[in-house]
Amino acid sequence: MERAIVFGCGRYYQRKKKVLESRYEIIGFLDNMVKPGEVRQFEEKDMRNPENLDFWGTDIPILLMSAAFFDMWEQLLALGVDPGRIRFMVTQPPFYDEIEEILAKTVEEIYAEDRAMILKGKQETVSVTTKEELYRCLRTLFMEKDAYIGLTAAMPARPVSKRFGAERGKPVDRVYIERFLMENQDKITGVVMEMADAGYTQAFGVQVERSLVLHLNGWGKGVIKGDLETGEGIPADSVDCFICTQTIQFIYDIHSAVRNIYRMLKPGGTALVTAHCLGQISLYDYHNWGEYWRFTDQSMRKLFSEAFADSDIIVQSWGNVKTAVAYLYGLCAEDLKEEDFALQDEQYPVVVTAVVRKQCMEDERQR
Repeated sequence: MERAIVFGCGRYYQRKKKVLESRYEIIGFLDNMVKPGEVRQFEEKDMRNPENLDFWGTDIPILLMSAAFFDMWEQLLALGVDPGRIRFMVTQPPFYDEIEEILAKTVEEIYAEDRAMILKGKQETVSVTTKEELYRCLRTLFMEKDAYIGLTAAMPARPVSKRFGAERGKPVDRVYIERFLMENQDKITGVVMEMADAGYTQAFGVQVERSLVLHLNGWGKGVIKGDLETGEGIPADSVDCFICTQTIQFIYDIHSAVRNIYRMLKPGGTALVTAHCLGQISLYDYHNWGEYWRFTDQSMRKLFSEAFADSDIIVQSWGNVKTAVAYLYGLCAEDLKEEDFALQDEQYPVVVTAVVRKQCMEDERQR
């Protein structure tokens, strides 16, 4: 088995580790995190700075294990490394991202020759000497594979709607909000309080004993005038379920809001909370009380852990790049297909949701 040195030992390397070990005997590692002259141990082997590469001799192949393979290649060339030693592992499965996948489909081999990177394709061979040349090559390959790149580039700078598509149908984010509430329908019971109106209580409530509405200005019949930020007007230990959809991004002091959510719940009560991750500014709310925040699943969990036990918090993100683009452009849900909402991609959440429960005496006794 051929001996080799691995340059880069992060997630990229870990993902391809089995494939590498089936082809090479790894004798050491290079990493820029190691200072020149310093030696660390990684997987029971020496890990050194690229400047100390000659420790293993001058003829051992170097396997570039990073999505930033071009930068690694340039670094090694600048150190005077023989290009024949450099090997690019981007086309080796499993694939790390779309670039690797498309290269694997269109390029048979990538190798270094003199001061050029050679992409040997099935129909033509391309010589690349600069990062811009590589980018130009990749742009061509991606355009051939994905026609939507040109379509997206031709899209106008103005959206279809600045009202979330509500004048034509259901806003995209409401699909995720309603699915979240449907999944937690069993919790919308007893005394239920909802922000602004009781629409979701009526649509998803199960054995609701009393329906309450919380509004900052106290508009409407049966509405409680209260401030979620200050807690003013909100009675403690008063509700079994609090439905708080697309509200906390409009509250500057979200930490106080979380404490007040905890305070209003009865022991054993639950709050169902949703907030934007990606989305346009709601000008109505912006001008009336302000719009301040966007949330990830991490920030949502950390925020509610200030008042609720970690075991009583369930956070989820909803959305994908297609629904995110549609939402930003003001398309409505009816413009999309049902299957467009099926994929939940953690990198492109439109909405983040949280189910948070206030512990009761029985929980304390069982601990």
